[in-house]
This record gives sequence, structure tokens and C-alpha cells, in this order.
Amino acid sequence: MPGEKAVYKGVPADDKYEGSSPKIPAPKGFGTRHTQALVLFICLTVAYTMRAQLSVSMVAITGHAVTESELCSNVSTSENTSCVTEEISAWSVYRTYNWNKSTQEMILFAFFVGYTTMMIPMGIIAQKFGGKFPISVALFVNGVVSIISPWIPLFSGWMGLATCRLIQGMTQAALYPSMHTMLGKWAPLSERGRLSTYVYTGSQFGTILIFEISGLFAGTPVLGWPAIFWLCGILSFASFGLLIWFVAPSPREHPTISAEELSYITQDGNVDAFPKKRRTPWTHILTSTAVWGLVVSHAGSSAGYLLVLTQMPTYMNEILNVNIETNGIYSSLPYLSMFTMAIFFGYISDYLLNKKIMTVANIRRTANTIGMVLSGFFLIGFCYVDKAWLAVLLLMISFGMHSAVHTGFHKNPSRWQIVFLITVSFQFITNAVFVIFVKGSVQPWNFHDEERIGTGVEELKSLNDHKNSIKEKEKLGNS
Repeated sequence: MPGEKAVYKGVPADDKYEGSSPKIPAPKGFGTRHTQALVLFICLTVAYTMRAQLSVSMVAITGHAVTESELCSNVSTSENTSCVTEEISAWSVYRTYNWNKSTQEMILFAFFVGYTTMMIPMGIIAQKFGGKFPISVALFVNGVVSIISPWIPLFSGWMGLATCRLIQGMTQAALYPSMHTMLGKWAPLSERGRLSTYVYTGSQFGTILIFEISGLFAGTPVLGWPAIFWLCGILSFASFGLLIWFVAPSPREHPTISAEELSYITQDGNVDAFPKKRRTPWTHILTSTAVWGLVVSHAGSSAGYLLVLTQMPTYMNEILNVNIETNGIYSSLPYLSMFTMAIFFGYISDYLLNKKIMTVANIRRTANTIGMVLSGFFLIGFCYVDKAWLAVLLLMISFGMHSAVHTGFHKNPSRWQIVFLITVSFQFITNAVFVIFVKGSVQPWNFHDEERIGTGVEELKSLNDHKNSIKEKEKLGNS
């Protein structure tokens, strides 16, 4: 009834994250939950190839072909003026564009406008329909858009390409909410740190992959920058097929999962393996200090990460004078460091939790501080060095530490330094907010207005009995 004091039921008396050991031992071998994690890793990898595909390719798209016979044919539209060569027609998909810096920034920015505006709606969709459906839509749409992107600027200029990026950003906003939902159903608490790390390192692996490929393709006349987009589109369709074929929204919906593994996954009351009808407690969420601590921290983490993701290839080219082929390699190395260290931090967090050395809240505070503050110092050093190898080394250390959170410019070094200093300062401030307000336990409003409370023991027993009866019938049929 309106006006009644909310009564929360089914909240665990103690924090089950606090290092509790499962009663049922983990099944041996490569299980169904590992298959789900592997496919999600592939999906996130491919999604990040499309997210970062423009960072290196923008250097190639806006570059001029190195020939003495360059004709500056003023092919003017309302959006852009282009210089083309004798060898490359104004209507060739391989042509380059002389977009100014502000235009380039608007194209790069478009993805994150769509991504940011659709994050909350996509979270609601993931909660309502499960994680599989939004991810599959995102991969399919991104695949189509990526393949057609090289032709779009020919007919609609930079605004057409920016629109493509906007659409990709809007659909990719579904990825993290949907993967959080999937992992909430598939990852047992004792393995959540590792499985989550395996999945989310797809962001680093995808960035490494596309930076390496982009430098290679963009520097090869036979392939050129459009091949980067076409390859990403093909990979997106392939990962879409893997998701549809191998992934189930939850353990109870998977047709071939063993009863033993299902019991292992769902024995924990905090694993959301069974559907629950809930009314979203917006008031409680928006007034929760724990929620705002996470939001602010994520904003600080993303500011540093996305600045480097979108601007590092340009910085390497303009300030450190690194050519396009080497640029892709150098730009990928910090993400290789981040990929490696993220796995390390995932193991460490599970070890500290399972051995009861630290609480969940303290693990998160420590990891976030390493990822935001210590990495920030190395990011400051990065923008003050003038040697490419030293800049890459500092950025590798910075991003390696940043993995703990698992988390318009001119050709003027001093302006770049101001941008990096502002970003690092923002990281420091947001980390302080996180350390103060972070919680390590499930918040009580998570169970608000829930019609089906508990661990799903009855449903689990019924499902196990059903699976066992099927196995018995198969044995009798084979005998």
C-alpha cells in the first residue's frame, strides 16, 4: 500500500561475499559456465574492435596519400572538402578526407553520446528480457553498420559517419548491463572474480587486436582503411552466431547443463538463477550512497580510459611522430599490459576473499585506489616525455595498474598535458568518493517488492529431478 514502510525480506543475515566456501565442490573440467564466459569474452572482444576501430583508422582516413602528383580537387559538399590523388577517385571508398580536428572529434564523440544516453534504458531492457537478447541485437546492428561505414561519407560526409557511430554506441550500451545480468546468473560467488575478469578482459583483447590490425591494414595499399571496418563487421556476425548457438540466458534454461553443475551454480542465495518479479525501487537506488560511489568512480575510470582509447593514436602521430604501421603496435601495448594484469588482479581478489584475508569492501577500495591513483601518476609522466618508447612504457604501467578497477586538441604538447592533468585529477577525486561510499554487501533494496524470494531450492530440486529422469530414460533406451 502507498505510504507503508517498506519491509525487506530475504536479505541474507551476513554478507555471503565474505569468503564463504561452497558446500558443493566445483565440478571438474571445462563446464557449461565456462563456455558461457568464453562466448561472452569473444562477444566483448569483437564489440571493442568496433568501438576502437576509428581511433587508428582516423589517422589514415584523414591522411593524404604520399605522392608528388596529388591533385587538390575541391570536391565540396556542405560537410567537407577533400583532397584526392590521381590514383584514387573522389568517389572511391579508399579516398581520404581533410576533416579538421574539431570534425574528427565530433565523429569520435558520437559513439559515446549514443552509448551514454542509452545506458539506463538498456539496463532496464536487460533486466526485463535477460542478457542474451540485447547483446545479440547489438552485435547484429554493429556488424551491419561497420560494413557499410566506409561508403557512408561518400554520400553524406562526416555527419553520415558520425550517425553510424551514434547507432553503434546506442546499441553497444546494452553490452555491460547485459553481461552483468548474465554473470549474475552464471557465475558462482567463489568464481565470480575470475569469471568476470575473463569476460571483461575482452575489452582489452579487442582493443589490442584492432590496433594491431588497423596499423597493418591502413599502411597496406591493397587493403586500406576500409578493410578495418569490413573485418570488424564479419567478426561481429560470427560472434552473433556463437551467442545464438551456445549461450543461454540462465543456467536453468540451458538444455545440456549437468545437474551437478546447476546445483553448484545455484547453491548460493546471492546467485540470481531464478526469475523474480520485481518493481525497481528507484527512490532507494537514487538515494543510495553506495550506488553514487560506484557511478562517480566509474565516471573517473572511464574518463582516463576513453581519453587514451580515442586520442592515443593521434597523440602518437602528431606529438611523437610515429608512423601509421608502428602506431598500431605502440597503441596496442598498454592494452596488452592491462589484459595481463586484469587476470592477475582477478586471481588475487578471489584469493583474498576465499582465504578471508580481506572483506569485499576493502578489496574493492584497495583495487580501485591502485587503478585510479597509482595509474594516474604514470599517466602524468606519459604526457611529459618526448620519446615514443618511454611514453609507451609509462602508459603500459599505468594501464596495467588501471586494470585493477576493471575499469578538441591541437598539435601542441602543452595543451595535451593540460588535458591529461585534468583527467588524472578527476580520477583522484572520484576514487576518494568511491573509497568513502563503497559497500561490499548486497543492498537491502535489491529485494524490494520481490515476489519470489530465496535461493530457488524447490525449483532447483524439481529441475534436477527432471534432468536425472531424462538421463535414466536415456540409459534404459541404450541398454
